[in-house]
Amino acid sequence: RIYNKNLIIKLLRKDKRWNNQFNFVKIDKQISPSYMVFPILINQKYKLKKKKFISLIEKNGIETRPIISGSFVNQPASKLFKLNLKNNIFPGAQKIQDLGFVIGLHTKKIEKKIALKIVDQLFLIDKIN
Repeated sequence: RIYNKNLIIKLLRKDKRWNNQFNFVKIDKQISPSYMVFPILINQKYKLKKKKFISLIEKNGIETRPIISGSFVNQPASKLFKLNLKNNIFPGAQKIQDLGFVIGLHTKKIEKKIALKIVDQLFLIDKIN
């Protein structure tokens, strides 16, 4: 899975269409994560296009999910159970919710042509009005 994640990132960054459309989670060298999903943050300038973008790539066969953490204070349970009485703002969690999503990572190494299909789908973000 790490191979697949790194291959997609490498192909994105080497592509002539690359213009920092996405940011990727930086992992401390002391941590060895077990990736089941590939977390991606879209560039802030695409924030208003995120819903359309997610819808488009899902229609084209790339399943996505929200990043689980996000901002819990936006959840209905937070209001129901009065968990944020001081109306605190959590900018990091809000950024993850506003800009983040994940795609699944296959357990076996994917072929370069499959990774290139994923890359092509991700670059559709520039086609959204």
